[in-house]
Amino acid sequence: MRTSLVTRLGEVLLFASLISALGCSGKDATKCQEALDGTRKSLAASDYNLAGQWRNRAYKYCADKAALSTLDKQIVDQQATEAATKSAEAERVATNSAVLKLFTQWAGDNRAAPDHASSTPKCDGDDAAPGTPAAAEAKTKDRLCSATRAAGASTLTARYWEADKTIEMFTVTPPGPVSCDDLGPNKALKTWGVRSTSGTPIARTRCELTSGALSGMTAVVSAANNAPVYVFSASYLEKDPALKKIAGE
Repeated sequence: MRTSLVTRLGEVLLFASLISALGCSGKDATKCQEALDGTRKSLAASDYNLAGQWRNRAYKYCADKAALSTLDKQIVDQQATEAATKSAEAERVATNSAVLKLFTQWAGDNRAAPDHASSTPKCDGDDAAPGTPAAAEAKTKDRLCSATRAAGASTLTARYWEADKTIEMFTVTPPGPVSCDDLGPNKALKTWGVRSTSGTPIARTRCELTSGALSGMTAVVSAANNAPVYVFSASYLEKDPALKKIAGE
């Protein structure tokens, strides 16, 4: 009888100690899940301050160390990804700025004589067989010519009418979007939407450059990545029907 009482007393004390241990652990499955969800929602919003608060709460209420380790990895990975994205964007903006600065200077320097923009300009019909219409046009100089210059990963291109070199266009394709403001003071003439190859609408703008080396010329720029920038004289549109469509005419 005494042994039985001692045994039962021991069981009661053991049960009480387990209850006490559970109570002191502070772990709570419901609050744990709430903290995990709160952390992930904060990450989705890139709110790292709030994500840190929810993460600390998860460590308080979650008993599953593997889940906590996974949570920490999600936080670290997302921060690293966003940092890399910001760095790449900053580099692209810097590259864009450098390309456009070189382009506007080059175009301005060669505006009066676009045939000097390259040491080896090439004109339409240069390779035409004798007696063909293209060969006849080459003699009259009623044709378009091109002059190019390499600028790092970009190519600067001048197109001009050989018989009248004031009919000219300069182009470059920078890696990022371009606004007219990137080319200098300007007056907006038209903004419209075009469809990308994926079907996404992208803004295109035509403006008149109002000061600087390219003053009086017209520019067409795009909000898309890797889209050509066009700067041309008003008379050039009549010689290049393809540009008319690009310029929203």
